[in-house]
This record gives sequence, C-alpha cells and structure tokens, in this order.
Amino acid sequence: MTTRPRPLVELAAGVHVATSAVYATTSSLVVGDDGTTLVVDPGVTAGEVAGLGAAVARRGWRPVAVWSTHAHWDHVLDGHGVRGLPRWRAGELGSFGPGWAESLTRSRDDDAALAAVLAAHPQDGPADVVAVPPVPYPRAAGTDRLDWPGPEVVVVAHAAHAPDHGALVVVHAGVLLCGDMLSDREVPLLDDTAADPVGDYRAGLDALASAVERFDLAAVVPGHGSPGDHDELDRRLDADRAYLDDLVAGRSDDPRLADPWVADAHAAQVAALHR
Repeated sequence: MTTRPRPLVELAAGVHVATSAVYATTSSLVVGDDGTTLVVDPGVTAGEVAGLGAAVARRGWRPVAVWSTHAHWDHVLDGHGVRGLPRWRAGELGSFGPGWAESLTRSRDDDAALAAVLAAHPQDGPADVVAVPPVPYPRAAGTDRLDWPGPEVVVVAHAAHAPDHGALVVVHAGVLLCGDMLSDREVPLLDDTAADPVGDYRAGLDALASAVERFDLAAVVPGHGSPGDHDELDRRLDADRAYLDDLVAGRSDDPRLADPWVADAHAAQVAALHR
C-alpha cells in the first residue's frame, strides 16, 4: 500500500479539510497555535488515512485525539498516523453494541463506491474499522465544550442520521463540522432504526441552526460534499428542511437526487415512510 495524499485546504484559521475519492467524504483537522490537533473522521482508504497522517507529521502538528461524528463505517476508520489515539464521540447511547466492529466491517466490504475506488487504485486498500469503539468525549464541567488542550470546540449532539451524532463548532474560526448533514451532494439520510426518524432529523437541523445563530458561524464542512460559507449554510438548512417536508408528502424534486445512489436512497426512504 502506498499513501495517496489529498490536498489539505485551510478553510479558516486552524481548520483544514481533505476530501476523499469515496463519496467526497471529508476529513478535518482542528489545529491549535502550538500544533495540538484533533482529527475528525479520518478516511476513507488506507492510503488516504496514511496520507493524512503523513501531512500532519510533515507540518509538525501533534494529533492528540480522533473525533467520530457518528457510528457508520466511513467515520470510524483507523490507520497509520492516527492508530492508538484516543477516540471520542458524542452521547451515551448504544451505537456501539455487541458485534459493532464486525457489522461495520461488513458494511465497508460491501460498499460499491469504495470497491470502485480501490479497483482504480490497486496499490491501495480499505482503511481498518477502529478496534476499540470511541468513548463519550471529555466534557468541560457544566458545559457542552470539549475538554482538551486545543482551541475551543463546542459539541452539538443530536440523533439525526444516526444515534450519538455529534457536530463540532470550532469557535474561533466560526466553522461547523457537521458530520453527515448539510451536504450539497446528499439529501437528508434518516436513521431507519429510530422511532421517529423524520422528527429526529428535524430536531437535529434545529440544533445545528441554533449553533449557527449562537456562534454566528461563517462556514460549514459536511461529512460528504463541499464546504460552504454562511449563505450556503443557510441555504442547506432550508433545502434539508424542504426535503423532509417533501419526503413526508411522498415526493421530491431536490436536485441532489440526480445522483443515482442518492435517488435510490430517497426511494427507499419514501417506501419506508409510506408502507
């Protein structure tokens, strides 16, 4: 396996983003003035994870932990440069029950988009699912802030898309690292195990919107897709709310449905809600 470096783009002061060839998955770095670094959702191939670790090392940064926004296979990956670091997540819910690693590894191995990328890059391989599940994050007493030695980071926990979903607000930079929401490529993808998946998603969007207002945020990094500025952030909040309304009505003309796999996911969600 050889590393395939992805360009690191500095979106704002101390916030750097790399984008995978698989689902345009983003990996983000929150870097303090002294090089203290939080790695968010490293992925997706083994070469990409190793390349991210190599980029951190070249810059002399010091990774201290990995944040997983939620418990889907492409957000709990491991590899050279991040292996052995503490792993953090939001919440106390049971996302990581018995057999979680085996289940997520099967999901990884069955993923057609990953397989296509690896077929085009036979020197690469899939990144490993982390062996030990992330633990609830160290919380500054009485707050929703991450207790760590780097820049101020606020956790926005909710149950949209997946249980224990945790977005991060990098306060000084005005950036929202929101996991698998507010994407320019994907419509809202519901947690089909939830009792009220649409209600949970709406509540998650409300939580993110509250954070935008509370911290006057200037930019968003979705888990899949392109970062956006404040106006784009507002547009995506509106678009995702509109999609949920249309989903309940059993129809949608959302332009993101032009992607065949997104259209298939939408059709499955319509069928699940209206069966």
